[in-house]
Amino acid sequence: MLTLALRETSRIPIEIEGITPDRLLSLSLDDVCQLPVRIGNRTVPLGELFAVVGDPADAIIHFRGNLECVKGIGADMASGRIVAEQVGIHAGARMTGGTLELVSAGNWLGAEMRGGRIVVSGNAGNSVGGAYLGSRLGMSGGEIIVLGYAGDEVGNRMRRGLIAVNGRCGAFAGASMIAGSLFALGGVGERAGAGMKRGTIVVGTPDVELPRSFGFSCEYRPSFLGIYFRYLASFHLLSPLQNPSQVLRCYRGDLLTGGRGEVFVPV
Repeated sequence: MLTLALRETSRIPIEIEGITPDRLLSLSLDDVCQLPVRIGNRTVPLGELFAVVGDPADAIIHFRGNLECVKGIGADMASGRIVAEQVGIHAGARMTGGTLELVSAGNWLGAEMRGGRIVVSGNAGNSVGGAYLGSRLGMSGGEIIVLGYAGDEVGNRMRRGLIAVNGRCGAFAGASMIAGSLFALGGVGERAGAGMKRGTIVVGTPDVELPRSFGFSCEYRPSFLGIYFRYLASFHLLSPLQNPSQVLRCYRGDLLTGGRGEVFVPV
């Protein structure tokens, strides 16, 4: 395992995109220490900001320390495993593979990711799995599991994949979704699903304020829920919706964009 310990917390943002296990496999420890990273408007060697020890060939990176000032941990990762505690924005952005394990994360966690898995044992910020400003697509593959709560616009413009949040999501959860599955087991804020074209949102609480352009369809128990909840239980995501007798209300929308999305809410 390769360990990168932040020498001291910086008030200036540190950009560390590209420091991923798959890119370090063939490098020596000295080569890793010389990799360029950005701090503010300067480029410095990685070893100047982090104490680097271990073996890059293990395909595991452990970031140590409070890294809320560090941007882009795990961004563009294709394989391997990264473990860290508190991290800043853009963690896991554009991932195509591998596993990212965090305690808490800032905004844009897993933004536009295409594969891999992100597991957060605490809370995450806004736009989890979302699209960057001006982009047409957010997350298009992979999994994001958040055991705490998440901010606004979770799954914004999501195309494929799975997002599951054990706590509450903020406003506009699943906004403009194109496809994919979003589980908001602790509830959602206002305007959930606004502008969604397709996809599935499962809300764990009945107090949901959907846009007026959603219409009630029926009450039933979707058969796919059992498969999902058995999988989510492996991450300790538990919900009353796991009860096989729990019936849900299905709402279709957004009718302004075709009305083929579905939002499930417990009766």
